[in-house]
This record gives sequence, structure tokens and C-alpha cells, in this order.
Amino acid sequence: MHATLSELLENLQPGMLWVSRDGLVRFSNAQAAAKMRLNSGSRLQEPTLINAVNGTVIEQTSRTVTICGQPTGPGEPVPELRCKVLPGLSRDDAMVLVTDSADEHAVVGFDNLMMVIRSDLRDPLSALTQSLVMARNDRDVHSLDTLCDQVDEVVQVLSKLIDLASVWGSESLVGNDRIELWPLLQQAWAMVEPLARARNLKARFSAQGPKTQLAAIYGSEHWLKRVFVECLEAAVRAARPGGSLEIEHRQMGPRALIVLRDSGAFVAAREESTPMETVSSSKGRGKSEAGARLASRDLIGLKLCQQIVAQHGGQLREEHDDGQRNFLIDLPTGAPFRNEAVDMDIAQAQVYARDLAALMARRRDNRAAKP
Repeated sequence: MHATLSELLENLQPGMLWVSRDGLVRFSNAQAAAKMRLNSGSRLQEPTLINAVNGTVIEQTSRTVTICGQPTGPGEPVPELRCKVLPGLSRDDAMVLVTDSADEHAVVGFDNLMMVIRSDLRDPLSALTQSLVMARNDRDVHSLDTLCDQVDEVVQVLSKLIDLASVWGSESLVGNDRIELWPLLQQAWAMVEPLARARNLKARFSAQGPKTQLAAIYGSEHWLKRVFVECLEAAVRAARPGGSLEIEHRQMGPRALIVLRDSGAFVAAREESTPMETVSSSKGRGKSEAGARLASRDLIGLKLCQQIVAQHGGQLREEHDDGQRNFLIDLPTGAPFRNEAVDMDIAQAQVYARDLAALMARRRDNRAAKP
């Protein structure tokens, strides 16, 4: 490769891969190598990205996919990467621009939130106002029942928005509770079970290994329970009436995975929240107003869960397995997760210093007590 072209590609801010149709990496700049552990001469391993490259080469049109990157270190969360695949310099290769989804979501996050509020509150509030007028004028049982249902819907949305505002950009929710995920998952299901019974759904829970030997995590039990409730409720609403749900607890080294197998949890909300596709997709889908409100309400729940899980050092992600679309809650086990903020580091150092001083004092006392 020409030295000037190599220099230009190396200094691109996004990660950049130049790949052939068969997945051979012809060039990988430093950003892409760090995010994906791919160097020049290696081959793509991610099936979603391979399919996107093939489609781009064949149709000569750009595509955007989201994949899982490589953790920055042991025990670190798996980053979510957004890859834009472009036709390459010849008809047999493609260019892949790689960015962190978190960075892109931060740019569109406020716009998405405003869209959610408009679509999720404007129409329900208008209908609620009309129902109030009818209830006052007619005072019949049907009008009052309709009014109560609409009030309940608006209250649920407002409650989620308030919780989202509470956790947005805040570390205050993260605690040091020692949390056993299996019993917490059962508690969350007990709250969702009435909705499942109403839809005639059954749930089957399984764990890899003895339940008493599953690793604990540290954080806020209250907020993680909220994540489980939101995710289970979304899975129940997405399932066909009369069907079943499979919920699995996996232990993967220093990480715990809660897997909702073959689940449509938050699928519509994730499609709605995809940057660059929100406006065009909403025009083409032709969804009913009720369906649009449901996707919008789920989007609030999804953003709330993503924020809580991220502040515990984890992530929500998808896994495709033999044609199944699994939804995963990925959390680190072991010591409490903390972002690398200076004030948190200082506080943690102070705690360690106190503990070390107490330990040294006990050792001195023990030595002095020996004859």
C-alpha cells in the first residue's frame, strides 16, 4: 500500500478495516485493531459482519450492523460496535468504519428521548383529556373504566421517564449489595407472572451448574431487580399467547449471563432506536398507533435497563444461535464495578488504606500478645 494512503487510513478517527469478500483483512488501522483484535492478514470471524461485507460487495450498497467487540481487559464488559460497511476500491472488497455504539448513541440520545416523549405522551394525554370530559358528562361505568386504563398507561410511562432521569449520568444508584442473581430473578418473575398468566404463558428457568455455586455480583439489588422485571415483562409482551419462555443463567468465567432464549424482548424498541433509521423506518412500517406507542414505551424501558446495566459494568446484547434470537443481560461478577472517575478512585483508595491500617494494627497486637 502507498505510504500516503496508509498514513491517511491510520489517522482516521473511527476504526477502519479494508477487507476482501472472503473476509481477509487487507488493512486494519490502530483503532480497529484495538476494538476488534484484527490485524492485517487476519480474517473476519463475526458472522453478522461477514454477511454484511458479502452483501455490500454483491449489491454495491452500504450497510450498517452492530456487533460485539473485544473487551479492553480481563473482566471488562464486551463493547458494542457499530460497523458501517461501504463498497471498497474494487468490486471484490469493502471498507468497514467501526465506532463505539455508546458514542453514537450519546449523539442521538437526546433526540431519541424527545421522540419517545412526543410519541408516547402526546396522544395518550390527548385521549386522557377526552376521556375526562366524557366521564364528567356521562358518568357511566364504561367511561370510568376507559379513563382508569388511560390514566394507568400514562402513569406507567411517566414513572419510567422519572426513573430514567434518576439514573441518567448518575452513579448514585450503584451500591455495594452482594446479589445472588438466581433468587433475584425468581423475585422479578413473581412480579411479572400475573401478566404471563393473563397471556397463558409458561416459563422454564434453568441454570448451568448447581444454583448454590453461582457467582454473586455487587451493585444495587433494587435497580437490578428493576432491570429483570422490565426485560421479563418485555419478553412476555413479545411472546405469542399460549407459548413458553426459556430463561437461562449462564456462568461464563468472570461474567454472569441471564439469557432469554428465542425472545423478542425489546426488538421493536431496538429497531426504533437505531440511529439514521428512525424516521425512514417509521414511515415504511405502517404500524398501528397502539403498536407505535408500545414500541415507544419499550424504548424507555430499554434505555433505562441499558443505563442501569452499564453502571454495573455490564451490557444488554443479542446472540444469534441456530436461528434463535436470544436476549442477554451480561453482568460482571466479583468486586463492585466502578467507573474510573477520580473521586471514586480516591474514595476507594481511602477505604483500602483504612483496611490495610487496621490489618497491620491487628498484626502488631498479635505479635505483642505472644510471649
